[in-house]
Amino acid sequence: MMNETIYLEKFKLLTGMAMLLQSCDKEEELFDVIFLYLPKLFPDVYGEIFLQDTLEKEIHSAFVWGKLTKEMPMPDFEHCRAFACGVVVNTSENRAIPCEKCRRGECCIPFCDGSHAFGILCLSGATARIRAGYRGLAFVTAEYLALAIVNLRLKKRLHELTLKDPLTGLFNRRHMDETVPREIIRAKRAGASLGAIMVDLDYFKDVNDSFGHDAGDEVLKKVGHFLKSAFRVEDLVCRFGGEEFFILMTSGEAKDYCARARKLREGIKGLDISWEGRQISPVTASLGVVVFPDNGKTFEELLHRADQALYLAKAQGRDRVILGDNEA
Repeated sequence: MMNETIYLEKFKLLTGMAMLLQSCDKEEELFDVIFLYLPKLFPDVYGEIFLQDTLEKEIHSAFVWGKLTKEMPMPDFEHCRAFACGVVVNTSENRAIPCEKCRRGECCIPFCDGSHAFGILCLSGATARIRAGYRGLAFVTAEYLALAIVNLRLKKRLHELTLKDPLTGLFNRRHMDETVPREIIRAKRAGASLGAIMVDLDYFKDVNDSFGHDAGDEVLKKVGHFLKSAFRVEDLVCRFGGEEFFILMTSGEAKDYCARARKLREGIKGLDISWEGRQISPVTASLGVVVFPDNGKTFEELLHRADQALYLAKAQGRDRVILGDNEA
């Protein structure tokens, strides 16, 4: 057990860590806090934190302190009792060897969100084995960390819901309305151009009428996924509404934007889309391309000209790209 002086010292550290964890706005900031506190809370101990990614659901080593006596492979989380069952594994109480599946520590404490484990705190070393007080400290530390991570991930998810279209995962109209004017101001200052593409799926109503609205949603999902994969991180890809999409591109000229629009049209047409065993594809799209500042100096002007170009593409037979008022 810890003596009173050590206990008070650890309690102060734990309280300080908890206060800083509450002030974190991002998960990355949380690791700055634990980098400062965990080695002080658990000196002369090997410790490792494993976390499950929220999107890919893959588990990775997120933070390590102390030294392992030898290189160890990633634990078998599928059979790890701490992760799979969400229970504390304390092998030192029954004098067992470190967890056969984890092999990282004598004391493994899951991070839980309800009944679901999304990470583990693993400790090993003489201190973790001998002093029961350190195991209690580890349990409280894991509770603080789990609560902070859950709150940060929930906050991030709620923020994303205000910016993302839930069906396609693309940015929504609200985010577009906030972001594009800022990009135009930035481009004006830099003397740079911007390219915008308005995309409309041809005969989309026929898909809904012939296959049902669930099939229509599947088309939107597939097209949305393709659009997201076809553009760079610095480009803005949004669902404008219904079967319309809007893309804002940086660093290029009119010919570059048109070339990307043509590839986009061909890529959408080449998607393999089916619903309940029935083939829906090929799906075609009409695209209107405009350039800042040539076709408009404000967001409203660009949007209006892109809509006009899209209308021309529809009027001229669909499945084509129009730049401003001319076929690209």
